[in-house]
Amino acid sequence: MSDEWRSRPTLIDNWDDSIDTVMSLDENGTTDLAGIRKQIAKTFLNPSAITDRWFTITGVVLNRNDFPNFRDKIVSVKHAHWSDGKYEYKTGTKRVVFHSSEIRKKVGPFNPKVIDYEQFMTDISSLISETPVTVYSASIDKYRHVLQYAYPYHVYTLCLEFIIERYCRQLRANGKTGMLLLESRGKKEDAEVLKFLVDFLDRGNRYYSADQLSCIKGVYFNPKWSSLYNGQASFVTLELADLISYPIHKYVRSNVKDKAYEIVEKKLFNHPFPVGYGLKTFP
Repeated sequence: MSDEWRSRPTLIDNWDDSIDTVMSLDENGTTDLAGIRKQIAKTFLNPSAITDRWFTITGVVLNRNDFPNFRDKIVSVKHAHWSDGKYEYKTGTKRVVFHSSEIRKKVGPFNPKVIDYEQFMTDISSLISETPVTVYSASIDKYRHVLQYAYPYHVYTLCLEFIIERYCRQLRANGKTGMLLLESRGKKEDAEVLKFLVDFLDRGNRYYSADQLSCIKGVYFNPKWSSLYNGQASFVTLELADLISYPIHKYVRSNVKDKAYEIVEKKLFNHPFPVGYGLKTFP
């Protein structure tokens, strides 16, 4: 497998035969700490008044052998609710992409005037429940993080390192290889994340050596739609990560388990005792 991905953010269209699993990642909230500091100064340390308090990164791991069945299932859900699984977006007719925020807001293809929304949500719940994935998620309470540390560790990298460490531990335990798939956010943003990840994988940290992280064979950045197929295909594992991450983010914010979280919870690594394994909160 080519090492081109190390030098610049690279898109991947095909799952290489040498890679056993893929971890697709999604995030919720912002990494901003300056805004938290300003709010603390204004609210006199009143945590209930702090907004944008939590940040979450979730990694969803799918085995290569399970991918074809998952792909067929998610495509079948799209075909069940939209003609040929497509929708007339502002930029043209494209394959429907499952985006959690649009689903919750019931906009675009998820408008109840377009689809049977209740049946769609039932189908999404079944899709997640029936897909054999392992989930690793890390969240950070930025309010407590700022109060606890004079020089807080970067929010994004703190959560990302935790997820990758746990992923690699399981890969090594099972003699498997993996890759990371992130949604492309822009050239500058992707380049910054790639630089951090390459450095982390090559050097390790105080807990994991580079050798322990060497089971990761690639880091890739894909958009929502495949340019190879002119928007008529999407990257479905990124969609799955998007659908799974928000219920976890909502749970760590509220400490209330809704129906969506109860479905996702069973997928967390080391369920029914995921805390510190598949589910981590900082500090």
